Amino acid sequence: MQVKRFEATNIREALVMIKKDLGPDAVVLSTKKIKGPKNFLVEVIAARDVQDVVAPFGAVRFDERDEVLSNHRDQLALFKAEMDELKTLIADTRGVISLRGELAELKETINAFFDVLGMGRSKEQTTGHLARIYYHLIGNGVSKARVCRLMGDIAQDFPAEEVGDYEKGIKIVEEMIAKSFPAPAERTQKRVKVFVGPTGVGKTTTLAKLAAQYAVTKKMNIGLITTDTYRIAAVEQLKTYARIIGIPFEVASEREIFKKSLDHFAGKDIILIDTPGRSSSDGNYLKKLKEMLTADVPIETNLLLSLTSSQENSMDAAVRFGIFDYDHVIFTKLDECTRPGLIYDLASQIGKPVSHVTNGQNVPRDIEKVSPVQLTKLVMGKSLH
Repeated sequence: MQVKRFEATNIREALVMIKKDLGPDAVVLSTKKIKGPKNFLVEVIAARDVQDVVAPFGAVRFDERDEVLSNHRDQLALFKAEMDELKTLIADTRGVISLRGELAELKETINAFFDVLGMGRSKEQTTGHLARIYYHLIGNGVSKARVCRLMGDIAQDFPAEEVGDYEKGIKIVEEMIAKSFPAPAERTQKRVKVFVGPTGVGKTTTLAKLAAQYAVTKKMNIGLITTDTYRIAAVEQLKTYARIIGIPFEVASEREIFKKSLDHFAGKDIILIDTPGRSSSDGNYLKKLKEMLTADVPIETNLLLSLTSSQENSMDAAVRFGIFDYDHVIFTKLDECTRPGLIYDLASQIGKPVSHVTNGQNVPRDIEKVSPVQLTKLVMGKSLH
């Protein structure tokens, strides 16, 4: 057995060095973080059996469970060390630039660990078709952490013979994903519906699509209110939609006017309310908007998030708009999204029902009411119908 120690700036660089020095049959024995001359480095111990063929490079020998667990513990110890360093940097605002580098390195390490852990759970259970599903989900935009957790649940809840072949594996995965989505509660829908969200997510267009469906398709008596007096031509845009659809429209720039508009539409079946598209980081704006939208009638609040935004930005918006205690999430711009699997991550973390997705600019066609089964189709890279 030939054992060597390597130092590199990150895991991936170390793996390249190991492959070049020890060859494709090398096995990673342990990893840990060490302090270098300027920045922290990753120390990797790797080995190659000079007589016998060992596991392929970059893979864990899954038939040796103790070795797998040991490797995982080493990886987790590395994460803990990095997290401790990150906490120190966060406490010191002078370390902002260094913090960015640490975060990037941590992300690389975590991704490598999830590859090992996720593939390990797949290969421990079956001959490889779950590995295909693992990479398919990642390729469609689901995070490695989420897929790894899913693979772990399958390994825990289903014996290998029950998972069977690829089609059976797909079916089980789809059922588990569908169960993770909370279904919108039909009986608790409220008459007054407010639409909030970051700038550029398509609130006004989405509101117009729903207004047209309620008024034209369902023959309901609809009223529109906009509180968006900030954006240029925002009032005119919604006013034009209202005129085309043939429904009344009012502008409310402050709380008292908003309450009067609600009173004026007291006889309507549905009242739809548009709000300004301001940055979710503007805490004062969100507080003022919440105060303005306070009313004596029950209000259903819908948070709109764009599928073209990053998962980090969407989650940040979901947290900041949590001040409204929103009832549903509406995902917009599905037609512009190349990796809709992120719906799974976002919905799982937000924990609110997803009521609709929008997939174009056409009013009223390009909006779909979705169920957990339909959302699962999107996560798996399929069409809604």
